[in-house]
Amino acid sequence: MTKPVLTLCGTYTLDPAAEAVGFWLEFLGLDATVHMAPYAQVFQQLLDPGSAVRSNRSGANVVLVRWADLLRRGADGAGDPDGDQVERQVAELGSALTAFDHQVPCLVLIGPCDRHAPVLQRATAQLESLLASTPNLSVETGDSTMQRYGVDHVHDAASDRFGHVPFTSQAMTVLGTRIARWYAAQVRAPIKVIGVDGDHTLWAGVVAEDGVEGVRISEGHAALQRELVAQSNGGRLLCLLSKNEEADVRRVFERQPPMPLQWSHLVAHRVDWNPKPDNLAAMVSELELSLDSVVFLDDNPMECAQMRARCPSVTTVRVPTEPEQLRTFVDHLWLFDRVGATAEDRGRARMYVDNIARTQLRRSADSLQAFIDRLELLVEIEPPSPAQVVRLAQLTQRTNQFNASLIRCDQHEIARTTAQGSVFHRYVRAEDRFGDYGIVGQIRGRADAGRLVVDLFMLSCRALGRGIEHRMVAAAGAHALSVGLEEVVLLFRHGERNAPVAGFLAEVFGVAESAAGSEDLWYRLPAGAAAGVAFNASAIIGHDDPSTPGLSHAADTPGKAISPAAERADIGAVFEHIAIALNTGARIEQAMARRRRPRADLASGYIEPAPGLEREIAAIWQDVLLVDKVGSQDRFQDLGGKSVHLVKVHGLLLERLGVELDITALFQHPTVASLATHLGVHSDGRVTDAARLRGLRMRAARSRAAGRAGVGS
Repeated sequence: MTKPVLTLCGTYTLDPAAEAVGFWLEFLGLDATVHMAPYAQVFQQLLDPGSAVRSNRSGANVVLVRWADLLRRGADGAGDPDGDQVERQVAELGSALTAFDHQVPCLVLIGPCDRHAPVLQRATAQLESLLASTPNLSVETGDSTMQRYGVDHVHDAASDRFGHVPFTSQAMTVLGTRIARWYAAQVRAPIKVIGVDGDHTLWAGVVAEDGVEGVRISEGHAALQRELVAQSNGGRLLCLLSKNEEADVRRVFERQPPMPLQWSHLVAHRVDWNPKPDNLAAMVSELELSLDSVVFLDDNPMECAQMRARCPSVTTVRVPTEPEQLRTFVDHLWLFDRVGATAEDRGRARMYVDNIARTQLRRSADSLQAFIDRLELLVEIEPPSPAQVVRLAQLTQRTNQFNASLIRCDQHEIARTTAQGSVFHRYVRAEDRFGDYGIVGQIRGRADAGRLVVDLFMLSCRALGRGIEHRMVAAAGAHALSVGLEEVVLLFRHGERNAPVAGFLAEVFGVAESAAGSEDLWYRLPAGAAAGVAFNASAIIGHDDPSTPGLSHAADTPGKAISPAAERADIGAVFEHIAIALNTGARIEQAMARRRRPRADLASGYIEPAPGLEREIAAIWQDVLLVDKVGSQDRFQDLGGKSVHLVKVHGLLLERLGVELDITALFQHPTVASLATHLGVHSDGRVTDAARLRGLRMRAARSRAAGRAGVGS
């Protein structure tokens, strides 16, 4: 399998941001490679079909844009940019970004703006509007990222002048962090359920001890509640787990003024004195989901430890109890990040509440046929529209148990086939007396030598057991007959979890045929027979669970791990650590500085730098190149140094040593010893004193910024 590639291209030098991305990929254990496109060739990358961006088929692309770089030609550099020129550049960039189908997710990261001119703010808004309907493409601004990570000093005129790195080291680190955070959300397994504790998590205090009126909703707790409401609106299901009396907890939710999180936002709850792992497993089973799609939030370390031990596939995160820390924690818990929500996602909570009502009806019905009849089920199998492309692509990524071929498609692939009139492609939507299921399945096939060859056949597990899958086969058969095809042939590939669809196909199609030299299986049925396939509820024995035999709703049970997630690192603790300890630009830079690589084994050997200036220069090189030691005769380039690193060295020489020199001297003196000698011979007392004063001011400013962010200087 090809290793995913995260391709970066931009209007300025990206090396410092790429280093931060690499740090996060390693920190999170994400198997991907960072590739930088040629310097400042954004339009070439977007318009050339053979470029690194357009040829990327596995991973993601990121385009970093600073408006000032696009406006330099013809701009006088003073005052606000000309509005007409800005509009032309927005149109040109938008045209280039939409000139091709994005086959991997693409992030366009604008700014942060070097001048907060209204015309530039409008330019970003105009670009967002232009790209809003483009599949696999999203736009973000760097300004909000700087604020989130506490970066006060964003722009660096010196590094911009010397190396076209327009932002400070900390700002570039934060841009790299934002890229990694976006990418992590793209590749992370979908989170469908958030289970949350009550006492000291949703509110401060213990209901059983402090009483309903004694608990407090601090700003931190309100921030968490608001975020949970946003998660619910985005399609994630909220479940409450609390060791209390239910009547007391309900009264907390009924207090005035109302809390941001309301009882109506909860899809399920367990408020009793039973172990939370048991309660969570029961709720998830009722929702017909798996525990590996669950995030559990609790402040109590004992409850978190118990959940990790008994339900290891659940992502368990301990929530801080200090209100101010909680507010920051909410903003930096990467697990809350969501990829764009579809209409089905936004209505997911309502759908699962409806499904619980269906389960209750199913258990009260005398027979499966009676249950189906009382559902008043309506099924729609029709050609998809462009507005449904995102949901259909999402289905291919998320559907596992009733997915015949396990082919995963991105939005580009789905959009391409839906636009081809020769392709048989149908979405499947269902609704009943309890509500709308939304789009729950799809089928796709092509005519080939008198046959309809079906390569996509999938249905959400929450819609199984109602005869919808039978109607999909019948629709394929009817289409084959209508265009003069004699046979329906369906592709099946074995996966870890798609035994349910294999059982269905064997029942309807009979024995599969294998292809020579391939593990693919093919199920065949005459077109007329396929068109006549119908659901016979009376032929299914038992009606307590009318889903397909072999369908599993729980990834594991308390005390027994049967999910691959159980063998992974505790990813919940990793994201917890990020939210608490790596939530400012300063802290991330410090963490990166601690992860140093060993010095390369150079032919010159290691010679200890001499005390004084040599050691001070060597320390700067170590911090910039992230190596454990630097010898006095080591060449900067041999240690991995590039011109962009010399820009950072130039800045640190001024900040730490008060040394101001022409940057070309750093190229001319490539070793610590030669640079120290040059500085010793050519230092000018007056220049050095002035430069040292500027360095002291820079250190003081950074110390104040670190103090505001809660980091020692």
